[in-house]
Amino acid sequence: MFRLIKNLIFLTIVFLIGYFFGIKGIRFFQVSSSSMEPTLNAGDRIISERCENIKRKDIVMLYAPKGEKEILVKRVIGLPGERIKIEGGFVYINGEILHEPYIKEKPNYEKEEIDIPMDSYFLLGDNRNESEDSSIWGPVSKEHIIGKVICRYYPLKKFRIF
Repeated sequence: MFRLIKNLIFLTIVFLIGYFFGIKGIRFFQVSSSSMEPTLNAGDRIISERCENIKRKDIVMLYAPKGEKEILVKRVIGLPGERIKIEGGFVYINGEILHEPYIKEKPNYEKEEIDIPMDSYFLLGDNRNESEDSSIWGPVSKEHIIGKVICRYYPLKKFRIF
C-alpha cells in the first residue's frame, strides 16, 4: 500500500511539473504498437525525459529514422563503437551473448555483424519478431532519440518506474 501511495505522489509531482511549468525535455506519450511487449503494451501511457547518458537496456522514445514523423519506443541494445550481430536467436555484443530476460521470444532472424558508429545506437523492440527496429534500419543516430522512458503511469495497476 505504501508503495502505491509513493508512486501516486511521484506521478502527481511529475504531472504538475510537466503541465504547469512546461519543463522542456519531459514528454508524455501513448504506446501505439506491440513492438515492446511484454514490457509495454499498445495503449500504455509513458513519460520520458531528455537525457545525455544513454545506457544499454534503457527504453527510449525516438523519431522513426526513415523520415516518418512517427514516434517509436525501443530498447537500447548496442552502444556507440560496439560490434553487434544477431545469430541463432541471440544478440552478440563484441562477441558475447547479451542476457535478455525481458524479451517476448527469441528473434527468428539473423543480422550480420556490424560496427555501430560513434554517434549511434542499436535499438530493438522487446517483441523481436513483431518490431520494426535497428534489425531493419541499422544503427540509429543519437539525434533521433527524444528521451529515456522513466515510467509507465497508465494503466495505474501497472505503474512502473524504469
